[in-house]
Amino acid sequence: MPSHVYDVIVVGGGAIGLGAAYEVAKAGKSILVLEQSCLFNASGSSNDLARMYRTMYTEPFMAELAYKSMGIWNELEMDAGTSLRVMSGLLNFGDATMGADTPEGTLMGPIANLEKLGMPFRRMTKKEMENEYPFKKLPEAWEGIFAPDNGVINVPLLVRTLARLAKDYGAHTKQYTEVKKLVPVKDNGEDTWRVETRVNGDEAVLFRARKIIIAAGAYTNHVVQPSFNFKLKLNIWEMVASYFSVNAGPSGTLFPSMWFQFANDKHGRSRLFYGFPTVEWGPPNVCRIAVDAATRQITDPSLRCGSVVNPEDIHDTQQFIKEHLVGVDHMTPAYTLSCLQTNTFDNMFVLDYIPEQYLQGGARDSVAVFTAGWAMKFVPLIGRALKDMVLNGHSEYALDEFKIDRLDPKSKGKYGKPQAGIIDEVDADFANSWEHL
Repeated sequence: MPSHVYDVIVVGGGAIGLGAAYEVAKAGKSILVLEQSCLFNASGSSNDLARMYRTMYTEPFMAELAYKSMGIWNELEMDAGTSLRVMSGLLNFGDATMGADTPEGTLMGPIANLEKLGMPFRRMTKKEMENEYPFKKLPEAWEGIFAPDNGVINVPLLVRTLARLAKDYGAHTKQYTEVKKLVPVKDNGEDTWRVETRVNGDEAVLFRARKIIIAAGAYTNHVVQPSFNFKLKLNIWEMVASYFSVNAGPSGTLFPSMWFQFANDKHGRSRLFYGFPTVEWGPPNVCRIAVDAATRQITDPSLRCGSVVNPEDIHDTQQFIKEHLVGVDHMTPAYTLSCLQTNTFDNMFVLDYIPEQYLQGGARDSVAVFTAGWAMKFVPLIGRALKDMVLNGHSEYALDEFKIDRLDPKSKGKYGKPQAGIIDEVDADFANSWEHL
């Protein structure tokens, strides 16, 4: 049994895990980050050049959370001494009558929230959008909403900045250290957790901590199942990010901001597309344009097709570019990549404690977990929430909508009552089978 006891151990060294480590270390507590691969790897959700920072949300509670996150982003950038976002705005556009909810909400839904929060926006016509953006042949009835308090996140700089700041404040990190199981241990009357790991896939190494943060993204069940004998109902998308060449030169193609198209599915294929402007930290004259959906959806990262991206998703994007964009080469992507986007039944976060009945005798509220949802835009806020949860016992940002035991109203049990939407209990033999993977 290791003699040193950390205040907190974080499982997962992606953006969320590093954000939590930064906050805990800044609070003066000892913390260790355990990452099963190397930092800044492409096996999870924290790769790629750019992600959306957006404040336009259909759900009032998400809009308020995004509004609160603005100040926390500013604090992080002040501490880092550099900007981590380019605030170029966001244009949402498309069919204003589209009522089906999407991963990005609805087109017109954010207006009431923007007005309530006093955030600026302007509505745009089809003609205005085609004049200001390189769009063509948009339907006459389509509308747009542009809001300036949105931007592009510099993902490589964000994760490296969080790692640097966490280290500066005293955090420790161990790479190629896979957490196999969490076991509650009482030592001289103190509740702690024994963290069983494999280093470099071979050597068994033990660590100890008073509190645990699980921030393992798509790999969350690899820790939760063997430790607590339940799993989370997660739907993992193999999201394709495709980059296309655009016209160069003084009169070249320019996307002045991010954009997102809302349109109904066509022939069973998603018509939700998004794009980013060329970013200064990426290749010149290349823009990210992709479909906001995934043909390949899996239940565990081990099922990922790691060698290629899905050609159907690329084809959908190429057809969209050919039909509606000017000055973008649709023939062959400049390059492509994929990441694992973890989702729940309601497309919301899981931000909560492991329920007491599953802790195997461990102290209540001693293990916090975050997974699922479209979270890069909330990284500093979620990092602070996880810090507050393990150090203070609560967080104002851990909303009821993110509870791990929330019900799915569309899933009915044998008595017609809603079933658990996130927790899926498993038997001991199945949980222990993870030891042999």
